[in-house]
Amino acid sequence: MKSKRTEAELKDAARRLLTRKSYAEIKITDITAEAGKAVGSFYRYFEDKDALLTSLADDFQTALRSHVVEQLGHEHRLSTTDDIRHHVRAYWATYREHLPEIVGIFQASMSSGTFRHIHDELRQRHVEHWTRHIRDTDRPAAKSEESARLAAFAITCMLESFCYHRLAQSPGGDDDEAIETVTQLIARGLLG
Repeated sequence: MKSKRTEAELKDAARRLLTRKSYAEIKITDITAEAGKAVGSFYRYFEDKDALLTSLADDFQTALRSHVVEQLGHEHRLSTTDDIRHHVRAYWATYREHLPEIVGIFQASMSSGTFRHIHDELRQRHVEHWTRHIRDTDRPAAKSEESARLAAFAITCMLESFCYHRLAQSPGGDDDEAIETVTQLIARGLLG
């Protein structure tokens, strides 16, 4: 039990640091000092700083799945504007909750092939999710696997970029208004 708590404290410390510093500036000693732990304790849980950020990326993906299931249940479709709104709300809420690590992953992806791959993999999971939903509709975007994937890629990139710029670059504003704006753009594009 204590080991899980220590691991969580190290992750929380890294998240707090990511709100104040760039990923490149953060050292393991910064993380352990922020967590109030000895440097040696870090290596019981993580090989290095990149392993900790990779673990945070996994936490983001798990939380996103959880939010989608919470909003829509395990078996859901993408056939109404409300369905789309629930997906957008789940993505927005997860992005907001995990903003420090998402920013850290984005920063690390600029200089690290490993994190470029992790960033691309996160995007690919979202593209696959949206592609499945689009293929289940009878809309023009679902006419072929390629058109469904292209629409899903456009939606995913819009969500990523909008969330990043709205939450990380110019925070503030009304969450519901932001969610509704993106919902309507996606719904009009997919549902007509």
